[in-house]
Amino acid sequence: MRNLINTAALLLFVAFFASCSSQRDKEVKAIANLEKSLESEAARPDPKKLTQLLDSYIAFVDKNPADTAAEHYLYKAINLCIGVNNGARAMQLIDRTLNEFPGSRYISTTVFLKAYVYENLLSDFGQASTVYNDFLKKYPNHDLADDAEAALKYLGKSPEELVKQFEAQKAASQAQTGK
Repeated sequence: MRNLINTAALLLFVAFFASCSSQRDKEVKAIANLEKSLESEAARPDPKKLTQLLDSYIAFVDKNPADTAAEHYLYKAINLCIGVNNGARAMQLIDRTLNEFPGSRYISTTVFLKAYVYENLLSDFGQASTVYNDFLKKYPNHDLADDAEAALKYLGKSPEELVKQFEAQKAASQAQTGK
């Protein structure tokens, strides 16, 4: 009798696990299909599909926070928000990543993206400067360190100011080389 109960419990557990796994697999497949559909639209993606994809990423993370794909989908959601110039939503997702997935393989890039969003989408140059500097202190050898340094150098300057600065640098360089 005891073996029968143990076997039944095991079968129920396997059935439950299989149904959860198949639901997860369905969600992953639906996300992949939506991504593929949007890739085919490349230059002019359907805004409704973009919203659906963002919602799918977030729903997956909400339902499966311990899943190894969760941090990847959250990272993709951040990039999607940046791509559609939704700085406020990108910042929410960045903060969620920093708080809920501090060991994520995307954490250093996410810190950089936080500074980028402050600078380019929210025009908060003070916060951008703080986060770029924090990024450089924490990740001085990261591939994006040069980008962070350049961003700090040109932070808050208008295109006209940048052109003037580049022209002055070019003139100074030519004067030094005698050209």
